[in-house]
Amino acid sequence: MKESRWLLLFTNVRFQLCLGIFIITLCFMPYLIEGENIYVPVFDNLDSNVVWAKMVLDQGGILLPPGQIVYQIMNGLPHASVYGTYDICLIWFQLLGMFWGYVINKYLIALIGFLGMYYLLKKYFLSPNCPSYIVLGVSVFYGLLPFWSFSASVSGIPMTILVFLNIRQGEKNWYNWAILLLYAFYSSLITAGFFVLLLMFILFVIDWIKKKKFNIPFFLSMAFLSTMYILSHLPLFYSFFFSSDFVSHRTEFHSYEEPIRNILRNIQYIFINGDTYGHAVSLHKYMILPIIFVLAIMMKDRKINRLYISVFVFVILTSIFYGLYDWYRLTPLLQKIVQVIPMDFRRFFWLHPVCWAILFFMAMCHIYNRFKWGRYVAYVILLFQLVYVVSEQPYMDNKDNSSYKSFYAEQQFNDIKSYIGKEPSTYRVINIRLHPAISQYNGFYTLDGFSANYPLSYKHQFRKIIEKVLVEEKNIFDWWGSQCYAYTNEGGAGSRVLYYVNDVPKVNHLDYNYDVLKEMGGEYILSAIEINEDNNPRLQLLKVFDNYADSQWDIYLYKVN
Repeated sequence: MKESRWLLLFTNVRFQLCLGIFIITLCFMPYLIEGENIYVPVFDNLDSNVVWAKMVLDQGGILLPPGQIVYQIMNGLPHASVYGTYDICLIWFQLLGMFWGYVINKYLIALIGFLGMYYLLKKYFLSPNCPSYIVLGVSVFYGLLPFWSFSASVSGIPMTILVFLNIRQGEKNWYNWAILLLYAFYSSLITAGFFVLLLMFILFVIDWIKKKKFNIPFFLSMAFLSTMYILSHLPLFYSFFFSSDFVSHRTEFHSYEEPIRNILRNIQYIFINGDTYGHAVSLHKYMILPIIFVLAIMMKDRKINRLYISVFVFVILTSIFYGLYDWYRLTPLLQKIVQVIPMDFRRFFWLHPVCWAILFFMAMCHIYNRFKWGRYVAYVILLFQLVYVVSEQPYMDNKDNSSYKSFYAEQQFNDIKSYIGKEPSTYRVINIRLHPAISQYNGFYTLDGFSANYPLSYKHQFRKIIEKVLVEEKNIFDWWGSQCYAYTNEGGAGSRVLYYVNDVPKVNHLDYNYDVLKEMGGEYILSAIEINEDNNPRLQLLKVFDNYADSQWDIYLYKVN
């Protein structure tokens, strides 16, 4: 009797939701305990999105006009080139500051992922003979995936699919439309929203052909989300339609002339490892993928098999497309497409985490029902996967690396500003072996910067400064160039930035075109590495800012003569 009461409690929806939220909250406690001393990923976080949001807020707030120029970066970029959306996460940054806004945003993204996956699986995938604790386990796993931390683009996909399926079935509840509205303002059209809409449109067309009936509510739901995306991405659409002279640096994106074996390697990598850059992480490699492979062969139930195989095939085909996208023979065609629609069409892989989670759920249900000890096998697998996803939280995976506070080093850079003694908007700096985002975060106006979509003319102008030092990194700048950084050709591994150390050799020859640098307004260089003044007579070392307890940098301040 006591056991049955516990079982009844554990299968209660309210209890499961509270338990899932409790587990997720527990995993976020280190942020509360450590504060700014905790590690935060650098790539596409500290080096870009955090400071992009801060510059937009500093320039004019959440509702900065779509045509506004943000002057702090690269001598002024359009709003869309810095932060092209009116995103809900800007509210948290505005109210709570940059760090705590980041943390709360990340927490909310996890909850959205958990709740969306829970209700999607429970309503459209859970069969009567499959226990609901599997829904709970898979949903917590999905919510805790270390997604990109600036929108619900990936974590919100299950909730959005759930809403589309509800409307497709004829539900008329107002909250379905409210969720679509929120998703439009809490996700990126060009990274995930477009592909969700495309997937739903394909489903709509299939229904239309099979049932010979035009599902008006379903069609209107897609039209509604598309319209709301136009409003939430108004800066981006304004730049695209009203800035007729804007030519994006993305038009020069180019693929390497890689042999077929490298293309196959890229396909294999995205399929087996998933996205390792931290955008659409799926963590399926060690446990989920082998199980799914085996059960794809063993399943006999035709209905389950068809859905299971369909999702699996979608992952395979989009992985192949991902690999072929970088094939140099497709470059001419892709460049023409990008000139019309400047976006990366291989981002179908942003749908992969949802697919792997759904496959994982169906596999667990099959194991539970198929094998004698299936219940216990499912327990062990779910537990392993949850422990794995917790161990892959950014603060666990990089606990020995630098912190949010030491990366931005606010006190150190405030001292540099005070030493210069001029209003930062009256001069420009460039950064050597240092992310420009650090200077921008601290109020400096930089000629260099990181932007996903800035004017091609500026890239060509900036290239004149660094042309002589573009050796190993030449293809990276010419064929990509989103990191419009002040490269060097000396000073150890890599020539763009340091990450955690200062103990690298000094730069002996910084062969920049200083005349162009001065013409563009550059007066100072902030360098994380020493530059030999004897070999670079145009540079004058003003002061070294070092020995800051809350900074990981030694900063050399040079004046350009």
